[in-house]
Amino acid sequence: MLSYLAAALPPSAGPQARLLALQCALRADRHGRVQMPAGLLRGMHLAGREAEVWHELEEACWLHHLWLPSGRHQAQLLDSTVLTQAPGRTLRLQAAGLALHWAYSPATRAQPAIVRLTSVALGAYLFPGSACGTADLEGFARICALSEERLTAVMECLGNAGVLSAWSLDHSAGELNWRAAGADRRVGMAGERGSGAT
Repeated sequence: MLSYLAAALPPSAGPQARLLALQCALRADRHGRVQMPAGLLRGMHLAGREAEVWHELEEACWLHHLWLPSGRHQAQLLDSTVLTQAPGRTLRLQAAGLALHWAYSPATRAQPAIVRLTSVALGAYLFPGSACGTADLEGFARICALSEERLTAVMECLGNAGVLSAWSLDHSAGELNWRAAGADRRVGMAGERGSGAT
């Protein structure tokens, strides 16, 4: 879905708009309609900026937004391509929850939106069942709407915030590699549980 949004939204779309678009795309029904509770938007640090961010996505002709009297927000996604993206709605809703976790964890919630967006992208690229990930450098920078130089600064920020224990950009191979913080501790705990069971 992040790759789809990188192609569907203009390069000028900001990181906060991309985080909102991701939630809309993952939560939309089969007709492209989505309702976003006001509390969810507050949790996404949109308080006071809702109009600006919704307008940004409307300017991109990606959705049409309505304010509802109940305080909820309703949107109609205008790009039918979003409805053809796998997986199905149940797994999409699970992914929406994971994206919120990665973007607004204790280590990331106070960070700028671009850092939170990059955290979501890192989580999406993790190997299943692993705390390590790797990605094509050019493609990863594109889905975060970052230059490779700016990506370096954001990765440093995530390392300083304690989100990552290690990371590297291999420009010759065109790869980004990282290890989530706490990975060694989790592996050690798993080993202790395993040895205790034998």
